[in-house]
Amino acid sequence: MNFTGKLNAGMASLAQNMKNGADNCKLDGEIAQQQRKIRQLIKEIGNLAVVRLEAGDEMSPEIMERYAAIKEIKEKISELETERKVSIAVCPRCGAKTSIGMNYCGKCGANMSE
Repeated sequence: MNFTGKLNAGMASLAQNMKNGADNCKLDGEIAQQQRKIRQLIKEIGNLAVVRLEAGDEMSPEIMERYAAIKEIKEKISELETERKVSIAVCPRCGAKTSIGMNYCGKCGANMSE
């Protein structure tokens, strides 16, 4: 094969490799899009299950165990939020938030005991 023939063969091979790469990139994008759809559907299934559980429906023991854990976590969050609210005071003059027990506002210096 002469130089021109080798050059043409090389160019054809390069063109085919570039086409394959572009096709694969397009396919990768489509695969990723389908995987996102699966994740969204799984999330929706989970949300539907929680709605049914909150309505009092019974499900498999594995799901009921995880739902019990969710309820415990929600109770803990509620306790933490209550505790957090108790530890925050609002300045009567400027409205800044500060810790309970502070004598003066850290922002405007107002007397917090008033």
